[in-house]
Amino acid sequence: MSFQKRLLLTYYLFTVFLVIVLEASFYKHSITSFEKNAYSNLAVISQKMSQQLDNRIRSMEFITTNLLSNQNFISSMACLITVDRNNPKNSAYIDEARRTISILLTTYSIDRNFYRVSVFNNKGDFLTSNFRTNNVSENLLDLINRFKWKSRVDRMKGKALILTPYVDPWAKYNPIKVYGLVRAVQWPRSGMGYIEVQQPYSELKKLFAVPDESSTRVIAVTGSGEIFYDSGITDSALLNYYSHLATKVTDFPFVKKNTITGKNEVVIGTNSDYTGIKVIIVQDRAALLKPFLFTRNMTITSGIVIIIISFVYMYIFSRQLTRPIKELKEKMEHIELQNLPEQINIESSSDEIAALNKAFQRLRERLNDAVQQEIKSHWLQMQASFDSLQSQVNPHFIYNILNVLSNKGIENGDDEICEICDSIASMLRYSTSTKKRSATIGEELDHVRNYLLLMKKRFEHMLEFSIDVDDAICREEIPKIVLQPIVENSINHGFTKERTIMKIKIEGYLSNGWWYIKITDNGQGFDPDVLNDLEKKIKNMKAELGEGKTKTSFAIGGMGLVNTFGRLALFYNNKFVFHLGNIPTGGAQVTIGGPTGLKKECDNNG
Repeated sequence: MSFQKRLLLTYYLFTVFLVIVLEASFYKHSITSFEKNAYSNLAVISQKMSQQLDNRIRSMEFITTNLLSNQNFISSMACLITVDRNNPKNSAYIDEARRTISILLTTYSIDRNFYRVSVFNNKGDFLTSNFRTNNVSENLLDLINRFKWKSRVDRMKGKALILTPYVDPWAKYNPIKVYGLVRAVQWPRSGMGYIEVQQPYSELKKLFAVPDESSTRVIAVTGSGEIFYDSGITDSALLNYYSHLATKVTDFPFVKKNTITGKNEVVIGTNSDYTGIKVIIVQDRAALLKPFLFTRNMTITSGIVIIIISFVYMYIFSRQLTRPIKELKEKMEHIELQNLPEQINIESSSDEIAALNKAFQRLRERLNDAVQQEIKSHWLQMQASFDSLQSQVNPHFIYNILNVLSNKGIENGDDEICEICDSIASMLRYSTSTKKRSATIGEELDHVRNYLLLMKKRFEHMLEFSIDVDDAICREEIPKIVLQPIVENSINHGFTKERTIMKIKIEGYLSNGWWYIKITDNGQGFDPDVLNDLEKKIKNMKAELGEGKTKTSFAIGGMGLVNTFGRLALFYNNKFVFHLGNIPTGGAQVTIGGPTGLKKECDNNG
């Protein structure tokens, strides 16, 4: 085995050992911290649930205390239990007592905060705050005597008894599951009746709700071991297990294997000093640690990456004598026009490598100079072609306008000639200016509008036009006199076979970072042969421009459609849209477009 291989193997084994030790230490520390935080969060949730349950029980006990502290309530309860009901003269007192208690029960506070507050006694009297769900039709006294908690409440001498969830006995036809609190009315004498406060069991479901119900269970157990709440556990054996666990264990949290499910579970509990109810949260430990799997996988992945990087580094280091040549080879393979002038610095202690690097750098410099000269020459050729195309402005439409001026002046002798002259002057000033080779879409639209207004003077009612261009594209740069030749072509060639009102429509809009302008007429449209001929000429021109040729005889009428295509191609370096076609309703449509740049608002009125 060569020295290079032995060195590589030794370094590799050392790196693997070191990474395993460090990763194992990090993983153990991380999972310990993660479990500690998870247990702390579960403890906070358990305490919060217990406090919220205390608040609900406390409010239920408060309403009973409030009723017992009311003298009218006590007097009415005493009246109902002591007055001789066989004497007809006492019926008024009994009715008044029942009315007084009903008024005390039907307050807004009770109706808003409790499902039902009921008052009843061993005489068969039953009064409730919730008459909407009170549909008991059987003998009330029999129903009251069947309550299993009566004797227990009587022994408690007026203290509150928390009732574990049960079906509301007072709503026979629409019963719901409730939990409650009951107190015996003792003063001034015992056995005067009972006050029962009920809340819907659905409140407990909201109170004990947890984010992950599939792996987390919440159980509330009274001090006597009765299940006050369970999160949908249907297995009675499992309920007994958790009930026994809650009553026997006082030190939380802890991890214990469930003897029924066989899973390791984390148990967190909170015992209420007020109600004596213990709330425990049981979560599958595997599900609890599931979010940590990402950290574990990342730890393993990072270890593998470190090992790979270390191996690669050692391999490169062991072959450092050939590094300068490999680096120079890679630089040569990645040479492009855009990075041709960049300097290449190859560090090496070898004079031969340094000399080779210098020679190669001088070669790149000479090659870059030659390329720049060629690019400059090609650019000058394209600029000359652009200038030549730009200068091919065919002013034959001006002769038609002059005829209009002459006829109007002779026939009418009105001021309309002034408007025409202004329009012509604006058009001539725009088309003959050599200060700029390009213009904005807004300036082009002004030029087209002047042209169409002059044509309107000529054709009068036989010409209609509309311009609807989005302000967002009006500052985009395009070659000068692009839109007007297209409109002129439409008027001159689009209605030779039809004598109808000429309608010209110009639309402009922005879409996906490109601007578009559509010029549509209602004429006879492009003849198929003419359209094929135009497409061939456009294709040929595109090929010529791509090869850098400088042919300028592109005109069909000077500033025709093919010529317009050539100017756009030179201006946008072939990154533009130019489409010729017919529309289904009749007429021709020319669409041009290009990538957006700066914008300014324009006026679409006129």
